[in-house]
Amino acid sequence: MMRDAIALDRGGVTLQRRLIVFFLLFLVAVMAALFLILFACGVFSAGLREHRAFLMNELGHISDDVSNDFAAISLEGVAVSRRLSEHLDKALSDRNTLPSQLQASPEYIEVLLDGCLDILHSALEKGRASGAYIVLNATVNPSLPDASHSRAGLFLKNMEPNAVHLETPAIHLMRGPAALARSRNMTMLPQWRMEFTISDGDFFNITDQAARASTLPLSRLYHWNGSEVLAGDYQESILLTVPLIAYDGSVYGVCGFEISAMLFKLQNLPDNTRHTRALSVLAPISGNKLDASRALFAGNFSLPSGSTEGEITTAAGNGNLYSFAFPGGETFTGLYSPVNLYPKDSAHANEEWAVCVVLPSEDFDAAIRSQNMAVMLMLFILLLLSAAVSFVLSRRYLMPVIGAINQVIAKSGSEYKKTNIQEIDDLFDYLAEQDTARESKPDFPVVREPVSELYQAFVAGIKTLSPAERAVFNLYMEGYNAREITDILCLSINTIKTHNRRIYMKLRVTSRNELMVYVNMMRELEGLSIVGREE
Repeated sequence: MMRDAIALDRGGVTLQRRLIVFFLLFLVAVMAALFLILFACGVFSAGLREHRAFLMNELGHISDDVSNDFAAISLEGVAVSRRLSEHLDKALSDRNTLPSQLQASPEYIEVLLDGCLDILHSALEKGRASGAYIVLNATVNPSLPDASHSRAGLFLKNMEPNAVHLETPAIHLMRGPAALARSRNMTMLPQWRMEFTISDGDFFNITDQAARASTLPLSRLYHWNGSEVLAGDYQESILLTVPLIAYDGSVYGVCGFEISAMLFKLQNLPDNTRHTRALSVLAPISGNKLDASRALFAGNFSLPSGSTEGEITTAAGNGNLYSFAFPGGETFTGLYSPVNLYPKDSAHANEEWAVCVVLPSEDFDAAIRSQNMAVMLMLFILLLLSAAVSFVLSRRYLMPVIGAINQVIAKSGSEYKKTNIQEIDDLFDYLAEQDTARESKPDFPVVREPVSELYQAFVAGIKTLSPAERAVFNLYMEGYNAREITDILCLSINTIKTHNRRIYMKLRVTSRNELMVYVNMMRELEGLSIVGREE
C-alpha cells in the first residue's frame, strides 16, 4: 500500500497528558469530597472534643477528690473541736474556772495546751491535712502592747505532706509554748512563734464572730478560709476553722486543719503526661470571677508574676469550654465546677467555691492545630501518591494505543501486530481490508464503453446543462472542489449536491473522480494545462 507521510503536530496536547489531567481533576474532586465528609463527620473538631474530654475527666475526678477530702477533713475538724472543748471544759472545771474566765486566767493556758497537743498530734497523724492547730481567745501576757492581736495556741505541721499516711510522720511545732515541744522531743520550725497574730477579718475572727452570733450546731459553723499566709509563716495554705464551744455556750476560740499549697498540689495535680502545663485551681467564686488571691494551684509550672493576685475572669468559649483571664495577663482554656464545702443550712453557705482544670490557651490551640495539620498532611500525601499512581497507570494504559498508532503510520496492513485489545485489533483488520481492496482497484473507474463514444456523449451532455449547472461545472473545470464552490457562488452545500446529481446524470458519470477524468481529457485535447486541487 502506498502511504503518504504523516506529519504529527507536536504542539497539541497528547493523550497521556489529557488522561493525567483527567485523573488529577478526578482526584481533586474525590479529595474535596473526602475533605467535606471528614469535616461533616467532625474529624477536624475531634481534637477539640478530645481535649474537652480530657479536661472533663480531670475536672471530674479532681472535684470529686476535693469534695470528698474536704468533707472528710470537715467532719474530722468538728470531731476534734468537740474533743478539745471537752478537754478544756474538764480542765477548767477541775480548777473551778468558768469558760468565760479563760482570758483572765493566763496561768492555766500552758497546762490547757499541754492536753490539747496530744489531741492535735493524734488527729494529724490519722488525718489528710498538712497541719492541725488550736487558737484560744486568750494570751499568755495580756499586759503586752500587742496583746489585743496575740492569741495563745498550738500549730503542728507535718513536714512530709507527700507521706501523710506514714506511721511516724515528721510533725513539728510552729506555734505554741517551747516547753511543750521540749517535753516531747518535738522539733520547732524556724518560723516558730509563741503565739498567733490575728487581725480583723482573718480566719480566727470570721469563725469566732459567726459562732458567737449564731445558734446553729457546731457542724454548721465551721469555715474554710481562702488561701493565706499566717503571720511569720512562708507558705500559703487553706485553713479549716471550727469554733471551740464550751458547755455553757461561750466560745473558747477556734481549732482546725491546714491544707498547704504543697499538699494540695500533690493530691490534685492534673495528668501531665499529655499536657505538661495542665493546671487545677481551687478558689472562691462569685458570679463569673474566681478569687486568685485566695486560691490554691496545682501544676508543674510556675505562673507568671501577678497571676495569683486579683480575680480570674471566666467567659464562655468555643466547644462549651471557658476562657480564664488571669490577673497577670495569661489566658487559659478549660472548665470549672462548683464544689460544696458546706451544708445548705451552714452559717457560711453563701460562700461558693469552684474547682477549675485549665490549659494555657496557646498550648490548647497549638495541640488542636497540630492534630488537624496531621490529618491535612495525610490527605496531601494521599493526593501525591494518587497523582503518581495516575501518571504510571496512564502510561501503561496508553502504551498499546500509542504502539498501534505507530504501526498505522509505519507499516502496511499485512504487517499489523495484534495487541489483544479488541477495538485496536478490529481497526487493524479494517485497515488491512481497505488496503487490500484499494490495491485491487484501478485509480480511476473502469470504462465499459470505448473512450471516444463516452467522451462524445460527455461533451454533448455539457450543452444540456442549465446556466446554474454550467456555472458549477465551469468551476469544476477550474479545479475547485464542492466546498470552495459553495463559498464562491454563495450557495449551500445541499444546493451544490443537487446540482452535482443533475450534472452527473446529464454527463453520464457516477462520481466527481470520473467527472475529473473527462475534464482532464477535455483539457488535454484542447491543449490546456491541468491544475489539480485536493477536495
